[in-house]
Amino acid sequence: MATQNNVPLPQPVPIEEKLAAFDSVPLFMKSLPDDPADDVALSALQSLAHEGTPDEVAQNFKEQGNDYFKGKRYREALGFYTQGIDAHPTDKALLEALLCNRAACNLELQNYGSVLRDCSKAIGVNPKASKAYYRSALALIALERYEEALDCCDHCLQFDPDNKSVQAAREKAAKLKEAKDRREREKQERIRQEQLKQERLRAAYKERNLIAVPVPDTVAQNPYEPHFDPEDPTNNSLIFPVLFLYPQYATSDLISHFQEDTPFSAHLSAMFPPNAPRPDWDQKGEYVDGNLVVYGFTRRQRLLKIGKKMTLRDVCKAAKAKDGEPRDGLELKDGTLTFVVLPKGEEEQKWVEDFKKNRTQRSAPAKEPYTAPNGHTIDDGDRLGPSSFKMSVQHKIFRTANAPRTAPDETETAVAQAIIDLENSAPELKAELRPLQISAAREVDVRGGKKAIVIFVPVPQLKAFHKVQQRLTRELEKKFSDRHVVFVAQRRMLRKPTRTSRVKQKRPRSRTLTNVHEKILEDLVFPTEIVGKRTRVAVDGSKLLKVFLDSKDATSLEYKLDSFSSVYRRLTGKDVVFEFPVQAQD
Repeated sequence: MATQNNVPLPQPVPIEEKLAAFDSVPLFMKSLPDDPADDVALSALQSLAHEGTPDEVAQNFKEQGNDYFKGKRYREALGFYTQGIDAHPTDKALLEALLCNRAACNLELQNYGSVLRDCSKAIGVNPKASKAYYRSALALIALERYEEALDCCDHCLQFDPDNKSVQAAREKAAKLKEAKDRREREKQERIRQEQLKQERLRAAYKERNLIAVPVPDTVAQNPYEPHFDPEDPTNNSLIFPVLFLYPQYATSDLISHFQEDTPFSAHLSAMFPPNAPRPDWDQKGEYVDGNLVVYGFTRRQRLLKIGKKMTLRDVCKAAKAKDGEPRDGLELKDGTLTFVVLPKGEEEQKWVEDFKKNRTQRSAPAKEPYTAPNGHTIDDGDRLGPSSFKMSVQHKIFRTANAPRTAPDETETAVAQAIIDLENSAPELKAELRPLQISAAREVDVRGGKKAIVIFVPVPQLKAFHKVQQRLTRELEKKFSDRHVVFVAQRRMLRKPTRTSRVKQKRPRSRTLTNVHEKILEDLVFPTEIVGKRTRVAVDGSKLLKVFLDSKDATSLEYKLDSFSSVYRRLTGKDVVFEFPVQAQD
């Protein structure tokens, strides 16, 4: 009895070992081993799938694919149908079914090219395969190839006239083709009408001695354009956008709709009535109706003094060159006519003297016109003399499509004015700064009670900003001594298109959320380079992005790293830490 008591009892097997044992059973395997040939049971089961004649193997894969297709697991079903086809069945009906079924999977997965290839093979096996014709038609409809879809349906209906599915597909293709043809006709008619309109406008310009000056494609286009007066049934009157320049104060006004038969005095009396408060920029209060004179200038730099009762049509006639002289007339720059408005007296005489003094310089080949942010084309200062128009704050701010639509706030005005001051005070930067515009600017709080100014610039001008960004940043940080300055392109993100989206065009990668956030990082740290990134995920699921910058710029950028982090968090909502890699010392 004592001997029996000394025999050790069997120890219970831990639950982990019991569960691990199931992993070696093929039925309960979570994943296949690296070399399935080493597992005898698994190899035996796999060999069963390919055991039998080619038709039996293909039929087996077809049935498995059908089960997955019913469960809407189309990718798995597609794999089984492919294995069935690869078994090379001799039964043509079976091969046709496999090809049509695989086409059905690709149709659900929107792989329309694969659908057409499989259906073509199925029709090659059986020229009267209705399902192949039907699924080909659906794929062609999805690809907007409606004529081919109709032809496909017509072929099928010749031998299967009672097929309701094919009939419905044909009706859908016919309706969509009709709608597409109608849209194409409307588009062509719009193009024809626009061409006819442009021809009539060119004829009207020639009749009025107007010389159209085009602008480069890279310049923002004028939102206003000349057009015929809709209230004139004879279509003999034009309406122009007109820019009034006030060189004394380097500002301007735009009259978006100036009817050519309206006298200049009508606009001046509405803009500068005697008893109304003076404009903010009119420091001396000289711009009052009755005390103003208007000047125009032609392509050949002739100066025209415009009487109050003169209309725009009268000025166009006065700008015509004399007989025997080269063609002359008013310049229509980007669809806008430009005139100078001055108070009578000393300022008028000074401006006219300067204009005449530089007549020789102005008669030289014309320089490229400059287009302001709101689309108005403006001549540079040299063509109008030393006291000529200079870019105002409003012209330096160009609201892009995704920029704020509100009036410029205090920060934006201050930044624009600082850039203009730098342009006027730094001759070496004048040429580079003149075409640059900002789309917005905002202040961002930084750790330590400091602030940073984020200046948003139009994407097409980003490279131009990069050429002068280092110098421009230094000068602006001197101007705003208590704030750091960073430049970021005003990019736009697009949502990922869904099946219900009306937009059929594929979303550009540059408009994705990920790409825009990556570009913001690059903009923030310019001109240094990002040499590495690392994402840390906390236990609570929060993420922290570490960005490593080129250590050669550590001295010039280290003081702004907190500003970079705060700005990036404000723009994207993501936490980021900027660091310089630790350099190994010898």
